Amino acid sequence: MRFDSLAASPPMASAMSNDQPFMSAEQARQTVQELIDSSLQYCPRAYEGDKHWGDTKKVWAGIRVGREGLRITTHRRWKEVKHGLQTKYEVSLPGDPNAAPPIYVQVHSVTPNRPLDGGLCHGWKIHTDLIAPLDFKARIERWTRGLQFYSVEVTGKVKLGLKLVGRLDAYPDYGELPPAVIIDPSVEKADLTLMALDVDRVSKLGGEVAEQWGELVEKITRAVLLDDFNERLPDKLNRAIDKKRDRLRLSITDWIRKIQPS
Repeated sequence: MRFDSLAASPPMASAMSNDQPFMSAEQARQTVQELIDSSLQYCPRAYEGDKHWGDTKKVWAGIRVGREGLRITTHRRWKEVKHGLQTKYEVSLPGDPNAAPPIYVQVHSVTPNRPLDGGLCHGWKIHTDLIAPLDFKARIERWTRGLQFYSVEVTGKVKLGLKLVGRLDAYPDYGELPPAVIIDPSVEKADLTLMALDVDRVSKLGGEVAEQWGELVEKITRAVLLDDFNERLPDKLNRAIDKKRDRLRLSITDWIRKIQPS
């Protein structure tokens, strides 16, 4: 993180100003850009998931006839059988696992996060785009009341886009002397989109068959990966941030070192 533009004024003076935010818009943009860039090295390179995998349906399995003395008894029998569209998938970042992940990040909009009454700026609202190319593998099975219609394995490549709207604030912590500087990011909105999909292989088939299955895989990708992720993505990202809060606390020495001109 660089805070070069604060070099002309003492950090505490900036922090205690009544009409200025703790950091400028450009500093906020740089901070988010560097937070994301540095956090990508901790990003898992592979993720596994499933949708309705192993789901069953209770179906009638006939009648069991018995005898109790001279009386004939009957009991309906039921069993659980596989049913519905079931998928398992794995997505992974391509390339050298020891290299930086090939994820494009751009922080392109920083605006003051002001209250409705037009008061002072309370942090910054940040708009960020991420683009990630991924390799994927999916097992797709269709079951109807225990009968399997098909079971295929699909491999290919996908490009996902992630639009983030978040907030960034920074403030001094006077619980210690000299005070520490707290960087406080949070995610308000997150929208994962499918930008491109290329099916390379379907089981042992290719060509036109692979193209037809590509349409199904795209529908499943949207339903399984995008819909499920988008539903809880902001909460997941905020929980991930909370786990790293200790890394978002700077000592005053670190702060001064960062704002000193080179």
